[in-house]
Amino acid sequence: MESKTNDRPLHLVFWLMLAAALWSWSLAWHGSLFDAHTFRQTQTAITAHWIKQDGFRLDYETPIFGPPWSIPLEFPLYQWGVAQLSRATQLPLEQSGRAISILFLLATLPAVFLLAGLARVNGAGRLLVVAAVLSCPIYLFYGRSVMIETTALCFSTWFLVATGMAVRELSWRWSMLAAISGTLAALTKVTTFALFGFPAAVLALWLCWTYRPARSQSVSRWPRAVMLGGLPVFVAAAIGGWWVRHTDAVKTPNPFSHFLRSTELTSWNWGTLEQRFSGAIWQEFWRNLSQSVIGEPALVVLLICVVVVAGWWRRWAAIGATAFVLGPLVFINLYYRHDYYYCANSLLLTFSAGLLLAGMWVSPLLPRGVKVMLLVIFFSSQLLTFYRGLGYNHRRELPQPPEIASVIRQAVPPDGVVLIYGWDWNSLIPYYSERRAVLVPGGREAEGQVLLEILGKLPPRRISAMLIHRELFDAPTALIQERTSRFGLLPVPVATSQDGDLYLSKEAAEQLLLQLAGKSFSQVTFPSVKAVGIQVAEGQSSDLSQVELSMVSPTSSHSHSLFGISRGNIGTQMILNAHAPAEIWITPPPGATHLIAEFGLNEGAYSGKLPFTDGVGVTISEKQLNGPPRIIFRRELDPVNNPADRGMQKIELSNAEPFIGEMLFQFDAGPNGKMEKDWAYWAHIEIR
Repeated sequence: MESKTNDRPLHLVFWLMLAAALWSWSLAWHGSLFDAHTFRQTQTAITAHWIKQDGFRLDYETPIFGPPWSIPLEFPLYQWGVAQLSRATQLPLEQSGRAISILFLLATLPAVFLLAGLARVNGAGRLLVVAAVLSCPIYLFYGRSVMIETTALCFSTWFLVATGMAVRELSWRWSMLAAISGTLAALTKVTTFALFGFPAAVLALWLCWTYRPARSQSVSRWPRAVMLGGLPVFVAAAIGGWWVRHTDAVKTPNPFSHFLRSTELTSWNWGTLEQRFSGAIWQEFWRNLSQSVIGEPALVVLLICVVVVAGWWRRWAAIGATAFVLGPLVFINLYYRHDYYYCANSLLLTFSAGLLLAGMWVSPLLPRGVKVMLLVIFFSSQLLTFYRGLGYNHRRELPQPPEIASVIRQAVPPDGVVLIYGWDWNSLIPYYSERRAVLVPGGREAEGQVLLEILGKLPPRRISAMLIHRELFDAPTALIQERTSRFGLLPVPVATSQDGDLYLSKEAAEQLLLQLAGKSFSQVTFPSVKAVGIQVAEGQSSDLSQVELSMVSPTSSHSHSLFGISRGNIGTQMILNAHAPAEIWITPPPGATHLIAEFGLNEGAYSGKLPFTDGVGVTISEKQLNGPPRIIFRRELDPVNNPADRGMQKIELSNAEPFIGEMLFQFDAGPNGKMEKDWAYWAHIEIR
């Protein structure tokens, strides 16, 4: 027989856990998205950003793969809520996303309370069940992440409750609520919704049996109960299936997003048979269970509860524990790769823990002092588990957003597009730069024709910048030259950082330096902006039309340099000294398709007395009628470190595309922007 007890401690536990949860969610409130799973958070956030910009639509933009810019995965209910809150309150998207996640988790708690009632927990025992769910470290941490997890959890939990109420009360209203919440859960995250099917079926069957009619009654409850409980599942599954087919159709036209179609993700979602028998994976499961769901001291408390509670408490707890294990058992690869997937099933296990605690509290087998002690151990150990584990991410100083993203935001116009290599399909740079991007997936960097197919759907000159993460993708020189030439970008990076080398057009580089004047960066350097931009702009123009330049054909019309351009000799050969940075402009003859150029660095620049030159950049480009210059040739000369760069160098192009615009022959100060002893020269230039 269950003893009657004072329930005041249970109320206290609930309010203390609610306060602890609110406190944990407030930590690092203004921090970046680098607390955990930045990849997933920025992917969600970038969708919310563009919904805020362009409004809601089913084929919402996640602009990372090029036109049509849409790669829908989940139904964007959460992202729409984030965008709306940010627009209404002027909160940044990060804080809006955290607020919406918290609101959905708080909205889950009444459903937990009602669910405990369906399980026949009375009085304040229901609050104890809610407190057990709140104590879960996974919710104390991910409850405020910019992800869809709590949204899917909220709708799935209400689906479970509404299904039970519909069966118990034979209510169409509850059945409609179950259909709505189940549909929204399936649209938001089908892997979360799927886990609630088993407990919903068990609950419905138990309620049908418990409330079965007496033999004397002629009308059975079963057909109506089955219909009211089964209809929501059918509706949710049908609409969820339609959404998957629709999103697959949207992702099909873009070659870079094929791998995100449901048919391509089957093995990723379900995992393999070998994984289900892998000891390492189940060790990871135990690590996540003991460090992120229920800590080991709390598990010991629950084992004590199993011994002292009545049988039906144990049966309900066993059902919840079984439903919890089904998550990693069914979607084993997802749970192995991402600990945030435990947001879906941790409620089922912590709900079971709450049932055992509630049963322990009313058990006559333990004295009151022991019961209080067990509650203290359970909840304090849960908070300590959170503090030692996931809570560290809320206490540490979070990294700032990459500075290169801020540079991109300054250099690229709002309608511009950034071509990005080395980031796979990570949305971090596009999100923080607030610019659309074409992320070239890993392993597909050399597929030039596929890239051109995608970029062919863009307006001309829409590619405004290129970012290459050299640590993750060692781009061949030929690829860089081809891409920079095609898009009219300088063939050397304008800005460099650990997050990538940024390539811009010369005009954009010059404008960028002016915009960033006086600003300091700890992670980004600008080696080439000085070399190709402001230094030349501050130099002097010279009219060479009257100077005898037999080594140049046709004769140069004018030049621009920082130190002046003059004739000289190397032995008996006449040269044109052009200390970098320097530019020479030549108008090609009509129909010219042949180019010869000889150039180099004076021997004194890299031999004799220190210091030596650190090298120069050599660029030959053609002015276009519309758009940026076309890069024809680019090379770095570093004679100190590369003996092949010593002496006179030569380039010859035959049967090239006709030169129709004025041509620029340029020396810049090289990758480090230093000009000391950059004694460059032209020995011969011929265009015909």
